Amino acid sequence: MKYLLIDGNNLAIRAAFGNGELRNSSGISTGVHYGVFQSLIGLKNRFQDYDLLMVWDGKSARRISEANDGVDKGLIRSGYKQNRPPRDQQRPEMVDFHEQAPYLQKAIGALGIPQIRLLDFEADDVIAAYSKKLRDDHDIILVTSDKDYYQLLHENVKMWDGKGQKMTVKSEWESENGITPEMHVDCGALSGDTGDNIFGIPSWGEKTALKAIQKFRNWKAVLDDLHKSFDPIRDIHPDLEGDDFKKLVDIETPSGKPKYPEIWEKQPFSGVALAMEEKKWKPTKELKKGVKANILALMFEERVELAYSLKKMDDEIPNLPEFSSQPMNKERLSEYFDYYDIQTLKDDLWLFE
Repeated sequence: MKYLLIDGNNLAIRAAFGNGELRNSSGISTGVHYGVFQSLIGLKNRFQDYDLLMVWDGKSARRISEANDGVDKGLIRSGYKQNRPPRDQQRPEMVDFHEQAPYLQKAIGALGIPQIRLLDFEADDVIAAYSKKLRDDHDIILVTSDKDYYQLLHENVKMWDGKGQKMTVKSEWESENGITPEMHVDCGALSGDTGDNIFGIPSWGEKTALKAIQKFRNWKAVLDDLHKSFDPIRDIHPDLEGDDFKKLVDIETPSGKPKYPEIWEKQPFSGVALAMEEKKWKPTKELKKGVKANILALMFEERVELAYSLKKMDDEIPNLPEFSSQPMNKERLSEYFDYYDIQTLKDDLWLFE
């Protein structure tokens, strides 16, 4: 068997932004409907012998809980995806997506494509679980533009980005990046992910993280090597010892809040970083280039461990539902296409019969 596992949220949100100006005669937004069905028709036409599964986001109970624990410990400023505005303050395209998604999902059901949404898991976790379950005996294509899915690449698992019309395969991706797909999570742990409000090491971007993982192969080995070769207390600031480091963390703003809320007093090298940030000390010329990045990496080691867990998809989900295609409801689809004024796509629905 061959399967297209589609990230529904990724596809529908891109459709909403790509066709935001479309409206029906009543002024109701139709862009998400037109864009998704246009994409589904294109996918079925391109991958005719593949069965489709559309997966929608629930909320990641695990990530929310772990991130909230990180906030309580002082590892991070705010929780998982808490950087996103509430729905009534989001861009019009996102409002359209949220408002139209229930009707879109009913229409996809009428088309006969199976859909799955698990309350405690995001779409990428559910797709990861199906991918792991099916990949040994079946060919799988992941339909998404989300780079997090690189971690799922496998000899039998490819990734199709409809936005760029690009197919990514494991061997080519490994050759280009110099790491295995599983190591993509380690890169994210070091650099963080601003889109999901996942905090990595300050000043470490994707290129720095990739270079480190190419050399050491996982985030723990990167930091272990720094521990062996670099001692901030000994090499950088010998005037500060013991509890003096913790005292520096207690600096407050006039409002009584910590001056450096990212720094947790139990992390070992916070005093050194504070001294650097306050320009009270500068690295000596003898110290190698990149010393600040090394300090920050050691300072935020526990935060990197948390980021790794947040970036890694849950591919062990118990009791995954079985799925199969259903007969098309042509009458219901005809009404839907007429209402949303996307009749031009009707002629291609025969692909799904």
